[in-house]
Amino acid sequence: MHDLTSQATAPRADEILAIVARETGLDQALLRPEATIQDLGIASIDLVQALFAPESHFDIEIPVLSDRGGAGFGIVAELTSHVIATLDLAKPARGGMA
Repeated sequence: MHDLTSQATAPRADEILAIVARETGLDQALLRPEATIQDLGIASIDLVQALFAPESHFDIEIPVLSDRGGAGFGIVAELTSHVIATLDLAKPARGGMA
């Protein structure tokens, strides 16, 4: 099993999960790292909306997972990791903006 809740990402993951919970109408407690998107019953349109919300919230553009043809995420941890990785890549660029 992956280290799904490292100390460095936990606060950001919690913030991302709060956004996803709000957008999908799910209780945040259900969004455990190992929970599958399918088992949670998140429709693809809701998943897309759940990705647009962090983009607006964090002022980033989350890239499509090209290796999956944009199909999305299998488990919640993949979703949060992808957003966190995008935040980490955007950090230097965002710091130089006025």
